[in-house]
Amino acid sequence: MLDVIQKGALAGGEVLLKYFRQEQLEITNKTTHQNIVTKADIESQKIIHDSIITDLGKKGIDVVDIGFIGEEKLHAKGEHTFVIDPLDGTSNFATGVEDFCVLIGYLHNKTLQSGVMYFPTYNKWYIAEKDKGAYVIKNGVKTRLKTKHKNLKDTFLVSSLSYTEEVRLGLPGKIIALKNHFRGVRMYGCAGTEIYLVAENIGGAALLAGCSIWDIAPGKLILDESGFGMYDFSGKEIVFDLENPTKKYPFIACDPQFKEELTKALSAS
Repeated sequence: MLDVIQKGALAGGEVLLKYFRQEQLEITNKTTHQNIVTKADIESQKIIHDSIITDLGKKGIDVVDIGFIGEEKLHAKGEHTFVIDPLDGTSNFATGVEDFCVLIGYLHNKTLQSGVMYFPTYNKWYIAEKDKGAYVIKNGVKTRLKTKHKNLKDTFLVSSLSYTEEVRLGLPGKIIALKNHFRGVRMYGCAGTEIYLVAENIGGAALLAGCSIWDIAPGKLILDESGFGMYDFSGKEIVFDLENPTKKYPFIACDPQFKEELTKALSAS
């Protein structure tokens, strides 16, 4: 299914580029001015959905067997489930910042099988298939991703702080509790960015609190296949609940050898 989700992500990315830094975004507040949706989110999700339906039909898969979990009110159960964030980093996008991406994860019978993170402004891909590794594709060059077991003090802690929910969960205090383990703290406002920085051994850990399954499903597979892990704040591996598509997943992603050290610091915060 990697070919299917790459094609869908590319189509969604073309929509995003059409609207990026244009005035006809039609921005709407989901809850507050810090939690928004744009016309580009909606159009991107629709074209991704339609692309997947079309391509699976060509593979002989009936539409009743195709499920979706999409950020913009898209939810249908199926043996073949596609988790879609049509625009990760919406606030970046709407403000004119280039760090945003399309995220698609594919699950067969509730198990992650493939995932893509596509950054259209950089023409950069992060891809993974279960038990086949994870790769970054930049300027047409494909490179395997794998942990280098770097010392945390030679890396950044990466995070984002955008929503009231993150404050309620104590994220600012947890960032402060961890910051001395790292060279510094950097925030990007895009889960895909924070995850790829870990996969590329630039971020020693990503610490995020406000993420739903569509924000992190492909990134989790990319990290797993690169030798990293994604854990809740107590150190348990993140497990997705497809029956509760709006569930939030506070997590820390890091090299497994640092999990105990970092979760211990989190528990003390």
